[in-house]
Amino acid sequence: MLEELEKDYGFTYPTLYKQLYKDGMLDWGEFGEGWLDRVYPSIKTAPPLLLYANDLEIMPLTTVDEEMDGGLLFADPIHRFVPFAFSGAGDWFAFYFNLQEGDNVPIVQVFHDANEACILAKNLQDFIFLQMLEAVTDLDPKHPSLIVHGDMKENCSNFLRTHAPYLTPKQAKIISAVYETGSLTSTTLHEIVEAEMSFEWLDSSFPYQGRE
Repeated sequence: MLEELEKDYGFTYPTLYKQLYKDGMLDWGEFGEGWLDRVYPSIKTAPPLLLYANDLEIMPLTTVDEEMDGGLLFADPIHRFVPFAFSGAGDWFAFYFNLQEGDNVPIVQVFHDANEACILAKNLQDFIFLQMLEAVTDLDPKHPSLIVHGDMKENCSNFLRTHAPYLTPKQAKIISAVYETGSLTSTTLHEIVEAEMSFEWLDSSFPYQGRE
């Protein structure tokens, strides 16, 4: 399926994404009503890619094909987006091939209801690192996220165990220390991002829609 998408739309996935696909990490099970009770118990002990990320769902490859075929409303075709996840509001998390440098393809959030795309990380590895940190940042008891469902400490341990192979040793060590405490402030998160993820385009944004 990956090769078909690459051929049909003229791009090459980063090596890390291909490895995640090969390892079965892109499969969250069948979405739909009752997912939390029907599917989640069978995958929580070996969390697939970014299962505990905040407000993010990995796109099945069939959905990637549909989204690529349909395109973003009013998007200028000069922008080469390849989506791999949705936010709850329907925004894309996507590879942005316009700024590709070798195997580093920046990750952007493309807002479906605004003419804006924001660059979140220089590559998929850094994006995974960021999302794993954000999963325990400023936790709100009034709006509990999936990572606190059941045994949070066990969830964090499983999350890191299945994702460590796709991180640098330093990134895994940082996350391990954060998960030991069980929480992170947005201030500390910002400091970590500045120290570990800085690159020229980080947090910059741009309009992606055409003029017409």
